Amino acid sequence: MEQARRSKRQRVTVDYAHLDTSGLADCIRVQYKKLARAVVNFVDQSQEEAFSVSTVGASELAAHVHSTGFGNPCVVRASDDARSALGIRVPKGELTVDRVAELVGRDRQVHTIDVSTQSEGPVYTLDELATYFASPSPRKPLLNVVSLDLANTLLHDMVSPPSLVRELDLVNKAWPPSQTPAPLVQLYALLSVEGCFMDFHVDFGGSSVWYHVLSGSKVFLLVPPTKFNLMAFEEWSSSDRQASIFFADRATGCQKLELTAGDTLMLPGGWPHCVVTPEDSLVLGGNFLTGYNLPLQLDIWQLEERLKVRSKFRFPFYKQLMWHTAAHYLAQLRPTTKVTAKKRLSSVSKWEKEGLVSLCACLQAWLLQSKDGSDLPSIYRNPTKLVKEMEKLLKKEGIVRSAVDSRTTTMPHPVLRPLSAERPVSQWPTLGEDDDCDEERVPEITDDGELDLSDEDDTDFLVDVISTKWSKRERAPAARKRPERRAVALSRPAKLKVVLALPRIPTSPPTKITMSSSSVRDRLLTNCGLDPRISTSKLRLKEDR
Repeated sequence: MEQARRSKRQRVTVDYAHLDTSGLADCIRVQYKKLARAVVNFVDQSQEEAFSVSTVGASELAAHVHSTGFGNPCVVRASDDARSALGIRVPKGELTVDRVAELVGRDRQVHTIDVSTQSEGPVYTLDELATYFASPSPRKPLLNVVSLDLANTLLHDMVSPPSLVRELDLVNKAWPPSQTPAPLVQLYALLSVEGCFMDFHVDFGGSSVWYHVLSGSKVFLLVPPTKFNLMAFEEWSSSDRQASIFFADRATGCQKLELTAGDTLMLPGGWPHCVVTPEDSLVLGGNFLTGYNLPLQLDIWQLEERLKVRSKFRFPFYKQLMWHTAAHYLAQLRPTTKVTAKKRLSSVSKWEKEGLVSLCACLQAWLLQSKDGSDLPSIYRNPTKLVKEMEKLLKKEGIVRSAVDSRTTTMPHPVLRPLSAERPVSQWPTLGEDDDCDEERVPEITDDGELDLSDEDDTDFLVDVISTKWSKRERAPAARKRPERRAVALSRPAKLKVVLALPRIPTSPPTKITMSSSSVRDRLLTNCGLDPRISTSKLRLKEDR
């Protein structure tokens, strides 16, 4: 009897449990070197003044934020007194990754991000991570740490966020001390080696970010949170071609921002952004929700719901915090005496009042959707009454539901019109693909962990430059020229007539049909454009199976 053949190749074990939990995202490699180079070489697009990045002095930051409603990013450049003026506290002496490991705990496990896939990487201890940082560049694999929680550590007692962050944070303002646990997302350490790239994302729950660079440097690419840009971002995020598309090429008003050691960034919630690390860096930062950006924060929460973002990547206790926020502002708006009522109303800004309208609508929707009331804090026995009283007080102030935050409305300026309105994401150009020549393809590259910012191979990734506010783009000459498409502007909504284009059936040359040679069958087939000489069996429709 012939013996069965057996392969001599080693059998590969597949971790199906890991695939079930992580999906196929780990298998998709991102061309992060090309993306990083595109960010570093990016030329700022024209933008609205309301969405420009402001550079302010450390002593002027609080006044600037309160006078503008924290609608745009603010940068405080490094200076001798910047930290003390901002209220940032850091340990004495140089803070290195090895010292962070010593103060936080060398056995502390840290979740990493694999830059090549932009998904979860291996779990390291801080001791292993310190050894990884001490190794020469380029590192393999290329790992990024963006969420080292400092709560309940020795380092937590030695550092503090800016005083303005503590003032604006809704957790500090509205969360009752009796309710535990509270969200602790205000203080993180970010450890990034040279060459790291973080693709476009919006921080969880639409939260704002403070960012202080201790060592190294960062390059941000910021996208204004207009309704058009956020729609394009959602379309890009839900596309299976996300890894091969440079989102900034599809958005409008993008701005590049470079940070070096000592710089501090205050980024409002809802701004899509990506980050490049040109050199090893250590950053202190954190997230916080504010009363200034309530409408946009709630929009981002709903976007996360539609994208089905996992709970571990969401803002903790978000719904509970929104109920506490409503109760906090209700106490601010409630009249007691005429004198105190005026003082309290003046302490609530117009941006906060407009945001409370959106908050009331959202809380009412949550009440209708709630089945077991698990997301409702137990201290509020009559939540419906709370919302109605808030709406009544806002209506008394002349702020009704039709009022919206002007920063999130649809802007009339054509500069904010995204290209996704012209083409769906399935037709967007990918990395190494020219818009005008579909035949060209770039050979697949192998990422070796090194960030190559030279211009030697920039020809395989062309970054479009917006030259006019109508978003007409300059492109490299194509092999063949296609006719230019002109945009048609409609002054008012027009009724669209939908026409179904059915495939034409080829007909034979017309022949004269006589009564002697025709029949009912022949006439029917001829009227349908079919040749009656074809056998009936060939015209039989396929049966549904």
